[in-house]
Amino acid sequence: MDSDQNKSQLPVKSDSSPPQIKGGSEVQTGLGFLPRTDSIQPEEKISIAQDEGFNPLAIELAMGSYKTSASYKLLLFILTIIAAVLVGFLFPVNRFFKPKTEDLGTMTIGAPVIEESQMLLKAFNEPWLKVLLEMDRLYFREGKLTEAIQVAESNLERVPQINWESWKKVHYRYWELLSDAGRSLTLKTATRAYLQTIPEDPFANYYSAHAFLAAVDRIRSFNQKTRQVYRREAETLIRQIDRACNALNAQTKTLSIKEKKTTLRDLYQKLRLQQAKLFVLIWRLGGYKEDSHPDVVYRDKALNICNRDELAHLKEAKELKISIYSHILDRWYWFEGQQVIQGAKQKRKTLVEERRALKKELNDTANL
Repeated sequence: MDSDQNKSQLPVKSDSSPPQIKGGSEVQTGLGFLPRTDSIQPEEKISIAQDEGFNPLAIELAMGSYKTSASYKLLLFILTIIAAVLVGFLFPVNRFFKPKTEDLGTMTIGAPVIEESQMLLKAFNEPWLKVLLEMDRLYFREGKLTEAIQVAESNLERVPQINWESWKKVHYRYWELLSDAGRSLTLKTATRAYLQTIPEDPFANYYSAHAFLAAVDRIRSFNQKTRQVYRREAETLIRQIDRACNALNAQTKTLSIKEKKTTLRDLYQKLRLQQAKLFVLIWRLGGYKEDSHPDVVYRDKALNICNRDELAHLKEAKELKISIYSHILDRWYWFEGQQVIQGAKQKRKTLVEERRALKKELNDTANL
């Protein structure tokens, strides 16, 4: 009996082969790990989700295509372009990153040519160069302005008009000296004669306008006849400057030297500023009229020139805008709500703030 009980407690030997250890991936599967997501097809994913009891709508949203359609990409591109245009219009770069104010200065042919005079005379045996060297020596080294002007006049009166262009450097320095001496009437006569021969010369146009503006600026009151004479002369100078600027633009297009392009750009800026001053003068001759007066168009033309990208950062342009704004505000009565300036209605407060900002920019530059 006991022997039977002992036999029943002995382990029963199985006929099956010993169990084999499963591979790592099979063990993980047995422990509940799913294969990598990439190995399951979308249909299988949907079937598993349905078996797990997920909402059909949630399954549809989760299994949506991750690829963006061509129409949707086009829509995004159009919206991006529209946004970029709006940002550029509403937040221009100049509003936050304004270029540094620069002083353009007067028209000049540069520093005196006196340091290497002997070498220059040997290299260029030109009569005009000898005269220029003598003028620069008298003025820049010895401070004899009157004598330097006399040297220029005594030599230029012997030069035929057909050769004036080859003597242009002497003419340019002569005009500079006349401007420094304040001899505006002589300067006006000299440049007018030169323009009859070479009408598109930028120096001649600049100094002709400079002499005219300097002469008129001294006059505090005008009779009706004088106003008309000065107005016609100003309009003639404006047209001449237009032709000179067009000639400079044509030269710039054909140049590849950066330094030469910079020089022509400076000449262009100086001429346009003179043109803006002439527009303001015509407005002044009309009595600084406002509103619907025909002369207001000249005031706005001057402001348009000053607001150009290539001129807006210049000290002279800002000073001219301040002067224009001051004349407008002086005639702006307290009961007036808005005025049309450059084709848009503006409030007095806006103009006052802009003038204050311009003055601050000039003061900040002066304090540097």
